[in-house]
Amino acid sequence: MFPTQFEYHRAATVKDAISMLKQFGDDARILAGGHSLLPMMKLRLAQPSHLIDIGRIAELRNIGENADKLTVGAAVTHDRISNDTLVRARLGLLAECAAAIGDVQVRNRGTIGGSLSHSDPAADYPAAVLALEAELKLESGSGKRTVRAADFFIDLMTTAARAGEILTQITFGSISPNAGYSYLKHRHPASGFAIVGVAALIVLDKRGNCQRVCVGVTGLGAKAFRAEA
Repeated sequence: MFPTQFEYHRAATVKDAISMLKQFGDDARILAGGHSLLPMMKLRLAQPSHLIDIGRIAELRNIGENADKLTVGAAVTHDRISNDTLVRARLGLLAECAAAIGDVQVRNRGTIGGSLSHSDPAADYPAAVLALEAELKLESGSGKRTVRAADFFIDLMTTAARAGEILTQITFGSISPNAGYSYLKHRHPASGFAIVGVAALIVLDKRGNCQRVCVGVTGLGAKAFRAEA
């Protein structure tokens, strides 16, 4: 099936994209890699009149260090996250999760921001960002704000992002050297989505005793969630 007719716009900066969102309102959708949005458009589950492409905005494609934090731009692809030296050294759980997404074609085009914003209940990243206790930066014409991963996923394909806001960056604390981690999923044979997926991070104290446990779960409900019991 083909999507309904739409106009394509390429934003040069985040400010440019925010301005377009304000101009076109509810008739606009943000496009990054397209692996979440375009299938919905082909099925007519989404019928935007305007697509605003943010995939080539340089500031959204950066990975960097800031003190003891690591920042990942929303337009960074799954493939880059899974192979980036800095991510693998500081955030092995995120790299492991990214490597488990879809197939080569999906990983080369899909973006972390697009996946998180789409909030598919069977997506892989939500489990990892919950276990890593990430913070998500949202920007709009009204300014910037930060939302904890624990507060970002609201319901089925529904997030805490408000109308006119764009997810621009995800911030993570480094994994402790005394930590062990893993992301495992029961993979759907056709789509590669998680029928159930679990991201686990366990931090040990100097004596080797369990000090902290963070577990994110995807695929078992309308949204990903932290296992807190």
